[in-house]
Order: sequence, then structure tokens, then C-alpha cells
Amino acid sequence: MQQRGFSLPETLCSLVLFAVVIILLLNYHRGLQQGGEAQWQTRQLWRYALEQTEPESPPLPDGWLVQKQQISCGDCLCISVTITSPQRRFGQLSKRICPLPHSNQE
Repeated sequence: MQQRGFSLPETLCSLVLFAVVIILLLNYHRGLQQGGEAQWQTRQLWRYALEQTEPESPPLPDGWLVQKQQISCGDCLCISVTITSPQRRFGQLSKRICPLPHSNQE
């Protein structure tokens, strides 16, 4: 009488292979997720930095740090910002705000 089905060694081998594939897929997913979070944090950092270069800027959320310097550059206002995220990522941004020239149209 011939038996049909898989033997115990074949079943164990397939189970080990299945477990290895699942672990690799989970690690790949975690890497993608961390990359996405890092990209989102970087976008937030630059968005907040751009907001902080305005003369009257909104307050930052808790955990974010900003160093802001405003100096006069001739007829313009120069604003330099260094911003640090809660994850210790940082960026620097500078902006020059000059008055619009007046046109004499009558």
C-alpha cells in the first residue's frame, strides 16, 4: 500500500522556509515604514523652517527647537533660522525680505 502526502522532513523544511520568508518580508516592511517616517519628518522640518522665516511666525509644536536671527541687511530684513526636530534632525534656512519699490503712478 502506497501512502500519499508529504513526509515529516518535507513538512518541517517547508515550515522553516515559510518562516524565513515571513521574517524577511516583515523586515522589508519595517525598512519601508522607517524610510517613509524619515521622509515625512524631513518634510515637516522644512515646512516649519519656512514658516519660521516669516517676521511673525506661529509657535512650533512641543519638542521642536528654533534659533532665529533677524538682522538688517541694508534696506532689507535678513532672517536666518536653524530648526531642530524632536528626533534631532536639523536644517538651516535664510530669507531676505525687501520692501517693494514704490511706483509713482498718478
